[in-house]
Amino acid sequence: MRLFQPLLLSLALLSPAAFAEPYQVELILFQQSGDAVFASRPAPDDWAKGAQPPGPDSSRPTAMDAQVAKLKQNEGFQVLMHKAWRQEIDANPVKISLSEGAQRDGHFPVEGTVTLSQQRFVNTQTDFWINQFGQDGLLAASQHMVQEASLKNSVLTYLDHPSLGMLIKVTPLNAKPASAPPPGMEDEAPTGPDAPQQQQAPAAPADGGFDAPPPAQ
Repeated sequence: MRLFQPLLLSLALLSPAAFAEPYQVELILFQQSGDAVFASRPAPDDWAKGAQPPGPDSSRPTAMDAQVAKLKQNEGFQVLMHKAWRQEIDANPVKISLSEGAQRDGHFPVEGTVTLSQQRFVNTQTDFWINQFGQDGLLAASQHMVQEASLKNSVLTYLDHPSLGMLIKVTPLNAKPASAPPPGMEDEAPTGPDAPQQQQAPAAPADGGFDAPPPAQ
């Protein structure tokens, strides 16, 4: 038992960060058609309190360009932000600040935070402000979107708001591809009159969903 005590102690002292998993986090924030719904007050000056921007080397190529193209094809929709970055996620919540556009009066046209933590799924809290400035350059009004969700790996999730919307996805970067079965263990399709008939996949709707690629021009 004494031989295992140092090992048990070292395991107990390991921080949760030692078990952090790398993910690609990608989100699209967009304006829906119709009138904007403004918050009762503009964005606070400390909107990014307790948050840090993604690291300088964490930027990743975006993988949801088809969804952006589909949004742009729908009249009245405007893509406000499209970001993708590498993020280590564990049980301790990590708060990331994001912004878009030139800063004025201490604020960006689009600014907000994403908080992520790993439980059974990746839990997220999003808190974004879409700001409007007056002719004097001062912050005049803001839309405010606050949402919480549990994100499944590699599954696109839609977060709703009366006048805004967000698509967000977390994808593990260390996921191992499925291994091929050993030789001779492959499943063979049954044949003969009693074999089940393969069903044809239903046709996709004309417009498709957010996951559908844009139609060919």
